[in-house]
Amino acid sequence: MRTSVVALLALVLPPPLVAQTPIATAGAVAARYSETYNEIENLRPLSDQVATVHHLVLSRDAGELTLEDGKLYLLSSVGGRTVGAVFRGVGRFRLAPSLPTEQAELRHFAGTPALDDTITAAVLLFADSTLAQLHALTFGPGELPGAVGSHVGGLVASLQGRKAGSFASDVIGPMLNGEESGFFLAQLERAHGDPVMFEINPADIDAVQLFRPVERIRWGRSWAVVTQFPRQGQAVDTSGSWEYRNRLTVANYRTSVTLTKTFTADLDFAAVTTVALRAEEPLGPWLLLDLQWKTVVDSARWGDGTPAVTYKANESDDLWVKAPRRLAAGDTLSLTLIYHAGHPDLIDRYGDWFFLDPGAAWYPRNGQGRDFATFDATFHSPVEYPLASVGEKIDSSIAGRVATTHWITRRPTDYATFNLGIFGNYHVQHADEPTLDVMLSEDAHREMAHGAALAGGYISQQSHMKENVTADVSNSLKWFTLLFGAPPFQHFYVTEIPYGEGVSFPGLIDLSWATFQNTSLDGFDEFFRAHEVAHQWWGNGVGQGSYRDKWLTEGLASFSGLWYLQAERKRNTEYFRFLDEYRADIQGDKDVAGPIWIGTRNASPDVGSAYQVITYEKGAWVFQMLRMLMLNLSTGKDDRFTDMMQNYYQSFNGRAATTADFQGVVERHIGMPMDWFFDEWVKGTGIPTYHVAWKGEAAGTGQFIVRLRVTQEHVPADFHMPVLVSVDLGDNRFAHYRVDVNGGTTEYVSHLLPAMPKGVVFNDLHAVLADVKTGSW
Repeated sequence: MRTSVVALLALVLPPPLVAQTPIATAGAVAARYSETYNEIENLRPLSDQVATVHHLVLSRDAGELTLEDGKLYLLSSVGGRTVGAVFRGVGRFRLAPSLPTEQAELRHFAGTPALDDTITAAVLLFADSTLAQLHALTFGPGELPGAVGSHVGGLVASLQGRKAGSFASDVIGPMLNGEESGFFLAQLERAHGDPVMFEINPADIDAVQLFRPVERIRWGRSWAVVTQFPRQGQAVDTSGSWEYRNRLTVANYRTSVTLTKTFTADLDFAAVTTVALRAEEPLGPWLLLDLQWKTVVDSARWGDGTPAVTYKANESDDLWVKAPRRLAAGDTLSLTLIYHAGHPDLIDRYGDWFFLDPGAAWYPRNGQGRDFATFDATFHSPVEYPLASVGEKIDSSIAGRVATTHWITRRPTDYATFNLGIFGNYHVQHADEPTLDVMLSEDAHREMAHGAALAGGYISQQSHMKENVTADVSNSLKWFTLLFGAPPFQHFYVTEIPYGEGVSFPGLIDLSWATFQNTSLDGFDEFFRAHEVAHQWWGNGVGQGSYRDKWLTEGLASFSGLWYLQAERKRNTEYFRFLDEYRADIQGDKDVAGPIWIGTRNASPDVGSAYQVITYEKGAWVFQMLRMLMLNLSTGKDDRFTDMMQNYYQSFNGRAATTADFQGVVERHIGMPMDWFFDEWVKGTGIPTYHVAWKGEAAGTGQFIVRLRVTQEHVPADFHMPVLVSVDLGDNRFAHYRVDVNGGTTEYVSHLLPAMPKGVVFNDLHAVLADVKTGSW
């Protein structure tokens, strides 16, 4: 694959010498993963490949690395070609992100929206045009200072995984395939400040990336993203892929899973999975899949029965598979993998609880494109442990102590999972409503309460736990059907998991044991259950386009849960209280968290709960503000907003939607461009503070007016937002307005009123995520 990266080179060459040419760019495809890994692990500077450098400019998209004066040392080869070099001397690195949101992220790190730093050293790894540029240099023998090797070793170590053999897939992939992919990486030692790593990774939808160092013990890897964005000329929000460009498609999984008891009462796991692969562009022959790090691959074969070469490092999710040849666009392959649990706690049992991580990749997921596939899954499990899976159960049987169940998904999904346990099954079926099977372990709850009593403690436990949970699941299903349209599935399995979270998959809703144990009086449990139910529409019905669009599922599920709570309680008290709590959380993280639009990147080791706060809570606030923008002030009805959400669901049901897609729906229903709103609330971080003063005045002929003066702080100068205002006229009469607060100070005069105002509520109905401070006129 050829890269479109433009490379510029300006050189001042030393006096002519007999040049030694770097090893050519054509690389050999690795026969074994370990060959490439060992060569990368042992990368070292070569004493006979040293050049003096004057003003060498390496321009890579929005980044420019200038090696002004110093020495360049080529590294040992990988796959028979030169793929790296080290520079020591004086240089400069510049990076100018193309997106305002990413400029703001860089400002968080460097205090400036564009980077312009002096560097003292750089380690380069490349599979692009870099080597061709270096041909103009004169290489020969030279001294190797010890620090040169240390620079290389430090970078390699930072890219290694937890165990031997594991290495950053974006780096080793082009090396395995011997390809000129456009990949470029530079670890830069800055004269002032911590090192950074700049990367062009063509496999990602946001190919231009800047990283900062972090402690592996806190983050699981040595680098965290500072900013990333598409290459020049590449549009945002059009790929439909979560993180990776869609180079490989997995159309279908057919899997057979066997779960057997161990002598410790845990469950052993073994599986045979056949994967249907299709190349969307020239690719391979080494292909990347993702398989849970606690699993071990026993064998693999292609559809014609020939063995497949695989590599999976211990405790790594990366599974590399070598295809029989480099694939052309449109080529298809069938791959069958046989694997098992390599760790005894893949499915761990404690008491009557089975700890099966709902997010574990127990089947080989696509690592080079969007995972959006159908599933045909058969489970063989102990008969005493009822099992539920995504999809529709089409068959079941019992042979001895083994239950066999067969499940299929009739529409593609981006994730599949299952759950099992010592469950009782509460089956609920009513005419014209989805069927529910609520699966929980009431014995486990009783044992927990008994254990607490023996220890002299007490655990509160509600009676009718299955009925209480089922009521909220059933009622929220009906409520969301009314609001958004029919759900994509008509049979739901609701299973208990021994975690403090809930997770929702197509037709399968996992709820925390805690929401079965008790139903809190503050409304949280009703909200929590409805949040997970709402994911059947938002996440399983309408998917998220990329990591930037996570708020469209989680934020909307949170908002939907609050909307259900408001309807279920038939009052606004809890609804507004949760929004107030969210606002406090958002304000608390405003100095460290990024905007909604950077998605999962808000989950960094330095900002605590920022991902949860920004994606779930601020995301919910965005939908609340849109609801208020579309509220009919005369009738108090939500018809316009509800129509919009139904249209969004109908338009994208069964597909992935991006922020741009959703904005288009909003604009059609509001009837005006909404860039300003999404720039402020989704791509920006500003939270306004309004200082409000008001007074009522007689206007003659028995009529009156209200004057408002609003000063806006803590947001950009051009920040504007319509704010709801309610004026109390006495005798249970109210006048309602939208006041467009724009800029530093806004003056507003109401229309004529029939009575002298007795009070004013600015930002009524929590119309805007803002702080309001009222003062005298």
